[in-house]
Amino acid sequence: MQPPDVNKAEQKLIQSKGFKDFLACPDETGIDWIRRKNDESCFFLTKNNKCAIYDVRPAICKLEPFTIVDYDYEKNLIELDLNFPFSSCCVGTCEEEALSVEEIAKAAQLLVQKILELTAKDMEIPMTDKRVQSETRSRLLRRSIESADLQI
Repeated sequence: MQPPDVNKAEQKLIQSKGFKDFLACPDETGIDWIRRKNDESCFFLTKNNKCAIYDVRPAICKLEPFTIVDYDYEKNLIELDLNFPFSSCCVGTCEEEALSVEEIAKAAQLLVQKILELTAKDMEIPMTDKRVQSETRSRLLRRSIESADLQI
C-alpha cells in the first residue's frame, strides 16, 4: 500500500501538532510522502492502531474508504466508489465516526486539485488548459481500471 502524500498546507498542519521528520525523500515527481516505519506501516500509526494525526490527517486519508473513479471536468463532478476489500482501509483512519458528505467532497476536490497541478507540471502548460483537465481525467480512469484489475 502506498503511503499518503501531503501538500505544503497538510505538512504545516501536521507540524503544528509537534511532529517532525515524518516525510520520506521526495520522489522523481517532487511529491512529498509520509515515510514508513521499519515494518512498512504508516509513520503515524500508533501501537494501538490509531492515527496519531487523525484530526489533521491528509485528504487522501480522509477519503478512505473511498477512491476517485472519475472526474467530469466539464461538469466539475467527481465520482467516488468504495475501496474493496474494506480490509485494505488504513486502520489508523477507520474510526467509529464517519465524515460528512461535505468533508468527503472537500477531500476529493483537494485530491483532484493535486492531480491537476501535477498533470499541468508534467505537460508544462497552465492548469486551466482543457488538455490538462482531460489528461487528469484519463489518469484517474486508468488508475481506476488498474485497481479493478488487481482485485480480480
